[in-house]
Amino acid sequence: GTFTDFLQKNTTLYFKENGYGMVSSPSFRGTTAQQTSVLWNGIKINSSLLGQTDFNSTAFKSYDNIVVKPGGGSVLYGSSAIGGTIHLNNQLEFNRKTENEIQLNYGSFNTQGIHYKISTGFDKFAVNAHFGYNKSDNDYEWIGKNRKNINGQFFNTDFGAELAYKINTKNTVEFYSSSYNDDRHFALLTQYQTKTKYQNNYNRNLLKWHYKTNRFLNTFYVANIKESYSYFDQLPTDNKSGGKANTLYFKNESFYNVLQNFKLSGFLEYQKTTGEGQGSGLPFSTQEIFAVSVLGNYDFTNRLGIEVGAKNEMAKDYENPFLFSAGLYYNTEFYQLKINSSKNYRIPTFNDLYWQPGGNLNLKPETSYQFDINNNFKYKSATFNISTYYTSIINMIRWIPTNAGFWEANNVDEVTIYGADVFLNLKKQWNNHSVQLNSNYGYTKSIDKKTEKQLTYTPLHKFNVQLFYGYKNFSIVPSFLYVDQIFTTASNDKTSAIDGYGIIDLGIGHYFKFNHFPFTFNFTIKNIADTAYTNVPQRMMPGRNYHIQIIKKF
Repeated sequence: GTFTDFLQKNTTLYFKENGYGMVSSPSFRGTTAQQTSVLWNGIKINSSLLGQTDFNSTAFKSYDNIVVKPGGGSVLYGSSAIGGTIHLNNQLEFNRKTENEIQLNYGSFNTQGIHYKISTGFDKFAVNAHFGYNKSDNDYEWIGKNRKNINGQFFNTDFGAELAYKINTKNTVEFYSSSYNDDRHFALLTQYQTKTKYQNNYNRNLLKWHYKTNRFLNTFYVANIKESYSYFDQLPTDNKSGGKANTLYFKNESFYNVLQNFKLSGFLEYQKTTGEGQGSGLPFSTQEIFAVSVLGNYDFTNRLGIEVGAKNEMAKDYENPFLFSAGLYYNTEFYQLKINSSKNYRIPTFNDLYWQPGGNLNLKPETSYQFDINNNFKYKSATFNISTYYTSIINMIRWIPTNAGFWEANNVDEVTIYGADVFLNLKKQWNNHSVQLNSNYGYTKSIDKKTEKQLTYTPLHKFNVQLFYGYKNFSIVPSFLYVDQIFTTASNDKTSAIDGYGIIDLGIGHYFKFNHFPFTFNFTIKNIADTAYTNVPQRMMPGRNYHIQIIKKF
């Protein structure tokens, strides 16, 4: 499935999805999509133009691991790390045998995909390369509407490679490169609307230099990120508008073990971004940011410690925010406690500052104060985690109508958020049998201080559970997702609210041990109960649909 599918089933993140495969915006602990930071191998990749990441335009199968971190992290990860951070990582390994993997996918609505990856490593060299292609007619039936999803087709491709060279025992150089292209039509609400589509492209290149001794590690980053988009508003004509941005990024991270129980870290960052619109209201603009931060860890005992951090940022078009973080942690064999407090922020995007008309050079960064208590219990093969949090956000940026007839970006909203995330994992193995249960529950109260109402597109409750049962080479995986009612207006008008819904999926897999061609076969039934539901008003999501996947490793 899509990256949205994957995260919906495995985290408490909620996604506002404008129809299947369309624009997908996350809500992390009641925050907005622009308050979720996404990092690629340590470099932030939120769009400089829009300030967010579209999770249906992210080639997540190209990564070796995905890390989801709830809570504020601006001292470490910079702007947008208010609700949480999502890390997309590629791993390079020396002295490993060559491994190939190919995935073939086919499903309902003529959905097709192929993904290939190769990894190898020698004494001084390590190499990864990967390729992906997805397409779909996406013409599913709208349940109860006697019509299909019109103009919803999409396709995308991605290429990537990673290289590492070990100069000597202390110095290693790594290079990462990734490119992505998609062509996505926007589904119509009625058959009489004008057809539109969106083309999105990015190219990312990153060079890392690691210097490591017994007590010191320094990593220097140089990155170039290019992004562009084109919006076609009168298909089948070529009439279009768009924008592009080019970011040059330098970063230096230093970690020093001052004493056995005291660690000190320092970070320097410089970022220069140029952006402009093409047939749109964004003039040529430049933004430069310089930041410095310090972080210290001190262990009082082998179980108890504290962490304190501070960061200051300088930029020409908004006030310089001073940030901090402080935490206490306590660990035993069965229980871990983490208490954190932090000040976090989100800078205005290019569109917020420079779009004409409506951009506002007097904007302040959005500022967040957060307090979080995380309890983790582990006993034998069971893990239980509960995290409670409180967040206050001021100077939230919103585009509001003006008397002159256009919309303008302003710092207008203040929000209070509190809630809890709960995670449960159980495992059991005997003979040839294996059982695993994964469950997530999120309770989110996100209140606009002016209206005292729940923020739009923020469900009060979200719950998901997956059960895995395996016997020898066979597996079956039923899963359930529940999303509570959401409001689509600031007044929480129930007549325009979207009802809660529950979705059941079923996956069946088998590993075939043929002598010359062993492979894994997976068959999935999505929305097995054929439930009618939407994430956005009037944009129906698919009913029951089927997908098959073949995975071959060699």
